[in-house]
Amino acid sequence: MKKSAFTLIEVSAAVVLLAVCAVCFAQLVALATSERTSERSQRTVADQLQNVLEHLAETETEKLITGDFSKTPFESLIERSLPDGRIIFETKTIENETVLWTVTVSWDDGTRRPRKKVAMFRLL
Repeated sequence: MKKSAFTLIEVSAAVVLLAVCAVCFAQLVALATSERTSERSQRTVADQLQNVLEHLAETETEKLITGDFSKTPFESLIERSLPDGRIIFETKTIENETVLWTVTVSWDDGTRRPRKKVAMFRLL
């Protein structure tokens, strides 16, 4: 009478298949985690830029043109809430004495991707 059992080749093939599945699953979890982190940082930037917009709406146009307003709260808030976060305020006069006011936020989202940047523009 012959006993049915798994051969060494069958067991080896099953182990290799399980190992490949485990590696694929681990990569999927890592990708999902990095995407969640990236999405969270983008949401934080959107919230912070909304705060900047609200502050700009309350600030006199002359102060914005000359840069004579308090940037410090935004700078410290961005630095605290985003990894390696930076905020840059720029004014540029274009034709007909129109002023282009730009706020750029850049940060490192913790992935291997390049630094992310979001810019907001306002004409004064």
